[in-house]
Amino acid sequence: MERIAKNLNDVSTRPPYDYNSEDRSAAVLVVLCEVDGVCHVLLNKRSESLRRHPGQVCFPGGMRDETDRSVVDTALRECEEEIQLQRDVVKVTSVLPSLKVYQKTLYLTPVICTVPPNTFATYHFTPNPTEVADIFHVPLATFLSETEPPLRSHSVDHPYTSFDLHHFNVEFEGKEFDVQGITAHLCVVIAAIGLGRSPTFEYKLPSEYCVVSDEIRNRVDRIICGL
Repeated sequence: MERIAKNLNDVSTRPPYDYNSEDRSAAVLVVLCEVDGVCHVLLNKRSESLRRHPGQVCFPGGMRDETDRSVVDTALRECEEEIQLQRDVVKVTSVLPSLKVYQKTLYLTPVICTVPPNTFATYHFTPNPTEVADIFHVPLATFLSETEPPLRSHSVDHPYTSFDLHHFNVEFEGKEFDVQGITAHLCVVIAAIGLGRSPTFEYKLPSEYCVVSDEIRNRVDRIICGL
């Protein structure tokens, strides 16, 4: 876990993480935990009653609130509201550069944190039923394999561009979940950088789908190319 945290910190932005513009901003909390010696990542399935993206898999997180001073505040607050993971349990280790999502003209910032080993098995997560239908975790290395779990890809066409959209079909306690879109993209990037190895499938950062920093893009490109 220390090596993974260090690798991600190498591409982290540096404090302060205060908001300094009025751009539409959101943050997600990427919670990593050692489970039986293996790094796992925590994910939510959104409630089917939500107006936007019902039933989709995502990281805990959401839109900036007027009370939030920084992206870290946003990620921690949203995580507490959604699944009752209290901020005194987590240790924020890095903040990755924001992604600009074209479709929404939105800046999305991944905040990386760790929790003590086996917390995923012992902590009493309480999903907010109006927002979260399920909470689950899978090994981070899952998102570097095309066979475990099965990987599906298809081309998405928009008026000005097209790109490949990846789906990872994962299982947790007898339930199946489809990890796709920006969440799948972030999982691949975080796994590649954190674990320091390339996916077993062909992958490129979807520049047509979202904008990432040159540092992130160069680091992932070097890993994927084996440099």
